[in-house]
Amino acid sequence: MTNLLEVRDLSKRFTSGSGPFRKARSMYAVNGVSLDLPKGRAVGVVGESGCGKSTLARLILRLIEPSAGEVRFEGADLLKKSAAQMRALRADMQMVFQDPYSAIDPRYTVARAIIEPFVIQNREPAGRMQDEVADLLNMVGLTPGLADSFPHQLSGGQKQRVGIARALALRPSLLVLDEPTASLDVSVQAQIISLLAQLRDDLDLTYLFISHDLSLVKYFCDEILVMYLGRVVEALPDTSTPARHPYTRTLMDSTFEPDPKLRRAIVPLKGEVPSPFDLPPGCAFADRCPQASALCRAQVPELVNYSGHAVACHNPI
Repeated sequence: MTNLLEVRDLSKRFTSGSGPFRKARSMYAVNGVSLDLPKGRAVGVVGESGCGKSTLARLILRLIEPSAGEVRFEGADLLKKSAAQMRALRADMQMVFQDPYSAIDPRYTVARAIIEPFVIQNREPAGRMQDEVADLLNMVGLTPGLADSFPHQLSGGQKQRVGIARALALRPSLLVLDEPTASLDVSVQAQIISLLAQLRDDLDLTYLFISHDLSLVKYFCDEILVMYLGRVVEALPDTSTPARHPYTRTLMDSTFEPDPKLRRAIVPLKGEVPSPFDLPPGCAFADRCPQASALCRAQVPELVNYSGHAVACHNPI
């Protein structure tokens, strides 16, 4: 299977400001992340808030510059491209943002927001612009009559559909979805996920799906990466693979199961998440892990591949 996207050892280091009474400190929001995204697949990246998921998404699209690593899209090394070259490449790799309320300029009509990619790329659509806007609105389940509306006249779900239509305007092959349903009502979330699944089939799209909701990722994605404090701690080759990392197992055990007969007792994790500015010398999860040993507290575990199932743990389940 051909990889559309390949990421190798991608890292982003941030440094805090210094002052008369404060030393500068640094932390890794993303630390040595690698992933392969095959064409036509949906790979989910899941983890608690602050684990580096959204930073990873922005690094892959070079919306922010990485500190180290490699990103290849269709074989091209994105980190060696100039700003002009990246602008052209971004026509084929688009992002749907988490907050639909701030993703669209409030001064733009729906039509103006949707044609913005054509303006930026200096392109003309195949037909009339008005027809292109109508086609894109129909594609995401909105009526063309909304083209002259402003964002404040739309619901959250309608705004997110406009954001998806804008992302699809130039017919990209890759969509990076940064928690596209997180700020929506549950019923609207289901509609957006159903729409994205249909668009993936109809347009042969490839998805990198960022979420904190493991049950949603298991439903929507083909493969799963689990992140904790900037690192990938487990890579599941499919959604039916049993978790081997204690952190992933805890996430899975805490997901809501509609069938009462299948529900599990939720055992909350003890301890606190370490500060990313002051990580312990060994595994960052050790103080919260019931499996932790002396080795865990002394040595950072490497991501070891077990026949396609990679786990970064000294004592995998």
